[in-house]
This record gives sequence, structure tokens and C-alpha cells, in this order.
Amino acid sequence: MVLKGLSKYQVPSRKFLIIVSLWILLLALLSLSGLLNDFSNFPPRMMLVMLVPFTLIVWFVVSSHSNNLLSRVPASWIIKMQGFRVIVELFLWWAYLDQVVPVQMTFEGRNFDILVGLSAPLVSLWWLKPSNQRLQWVLIWNVVGLILLFNIVVVAVLSMPTPMQYFFNEPANTVVASFPWVLLPGILVTLAFALHLLSIKQMIKMMKTASTSA
Repeated sequence: MVLKGLSKYQVPSRKFLIIVSLWILLLALLSLSGLLNDFSNFPPRMMLVMLVPFTLIVWFVVSSHSNNLLSRVPASWIIKMQGFRVIVELFLWWAYLDQVVPVQMTFEGRNFDILVGLSAPLVSLWWLKPSNQRLQWVLIWNVVGLILLFNIVVVAVLSMPTPMQYFFNEPANTVVASFPWVLLPGILVTLAFALHLLSIKQMIKMMKTASTSA
């Protein structure tokens, strides 16, 4: 069903894959060149890794382009995709055990993002019999997910050795400036952010439709 809906967007999907591929290549070049390793100023250069895609995502979500996409992609599919965050959190935990990232960036510390990934399949199953009240709860779930995502982004930034550093336990969060770790903020965090915004927009539209038809 999902593939059938997406097949109508073969040209945009190719453009999307090209853009993502170029972005990954740019992130690789920037990280391997060492340009992202300067944490002496605030905000650090690493912030651009998230600022650029975040800006593009917000633009896409508020534009009419996202309307065409959301009209063809099932709401449960967008929610299920958030399950990838479980893998990310387990990987961060492994990195902490290997003394690569500080504890506060894991679920043993101040990172509660795994709750979103674990609940995503349950929310998508619950969604299969939608009602206006359930739409509201899914909307709330997305907002909470955004808050938890914002929380770990702030924790990650405050764990960097910048003038604004708050967490001074070792190791400092400098690994995100290297490849392939740079893909964590540059791709995975922004993917979670995009899925939440798209789902929120989809919920609001469906709630309006339900209210109009009632």
C-alpha cells in the first residue's frame, strides 16, 4: 500500500534520494576534513549540520509539496518509521559502554528518546481504528516525541567542549564531528524531526476533516 502510494512520486523520490546522497557526501567531506572539530566558539560549526536540514524540513512541511505526499502515505506508516530510534538508542548505549559518548546521551542518563521508538509500533496499531479522540492522542504523542528529541539535542550540545558546556564528564561529545557519527545529527535526528512534523500536519488535517464531516 505504501509502495503503491509512493510510486506515484517516482520523480520527486529520485530527487529526494539525490539530495540526501549529496548531503551525506557533504557531511562526509566536512567531517573527514576536520572542519567540524572546532568547538572553541558557540555555536560550534557542528550546529550547521542540523540547522540546514531542519530549515529545509520546516519549509517542506509548511509547503504544498508535503500535502501531496501526506495524501498518499498512510498515517500509521509515518508513525511506525519512528521505531528506528530504538536502534539508534541501543547504538548510543553501546558507544557509551565503549567510552565513545557520555552517559547523559544514553537512556542510562538523560536521553529518553527510546520511549518514542518503543511506543511507535503500539501507537500505529492503536491508530488502525481511528477516531477523533485517538487523532488527538496521536497528536499529543508527536508533540511529546518532539520534546524528547529537543531534550537530547540540547543535552548533546551542552556535552560539547564549547564555552556553553554544562556536562563536564568524559568523554565530551566531540565524536559527532567525525564520520560516520556526523550522520547522527545530520540525518537521523532530522529524520525523526521530519516524521513528527509530517505526522502532526497529517493529524491536524484529519481532525479538521473529521470535524467537518461530523
